[in-house]
Amino acid sequence: MTYSEFVKLVVCLSLDGVEYVVPFLLQPIIGDMLDIIGLVTCLYFFRWLGLIAVLELIPGFDILPLNTLAWVLWFIIRHREDFSYGIIRP
Repeated sequence: MTYSEFVKLVVCLSLDGVEYVVPFLLQPIIGDMLDIIGLVTCLYFFRWLGLIAVLELIPGFDILPLNTLAWVLWFIIRHREDFSYGIIRP
């Protein structure tokens, strides 16, 4: 994992974690602004794959860590030739 991949993971975990730790941010206006920030961040980091974060705008989907899920899918797609039956080649 490179440094930039790690930074992207930390940003995604932070965006998802803030919603769980600070319930004040789940209020309608503030929570929607946080969801839009997460959407823009995912689109910037992961391009078309970041569209998964659009689900954050649907009520009730705030429970899912969609930013982190987008990072995991992006990481798997980016490194798919490195994986061989679940074992990372040296």
